[in-house]
Amino acid sequence: MINQPLHEVRRIAEAEGRDPAAIDAILRINPTTESTVPEIAEIILRTGDETDVDHVFVDFVHLGDQGVDQALELLRQTLELSR
Repeated sequence: MINQPLHEVRRIAEAEGRDPAAIDAILRINPTTESTVPEIAEIILRTGDETDVDHVFVDFVHLGDQGVDQALELLRQTLELSR
């Protein structure tokens, strides 16, 4: 689902004389309060294994009502599981 549009963008770029490898792709993940750390980590790992996406951005801003310390702990756990 992700690779096909990305390949098309890179194909068009090459047709226009651009280096297709110079076009990075970033997948943004917006976890909800129902999302678990293992689910987020699995998405990150699967993205690396199954797609041509270059970067992943996990936006924890929607979880801000849980407090900064909780958001940082979620980030720490996510990094630990997705490395």
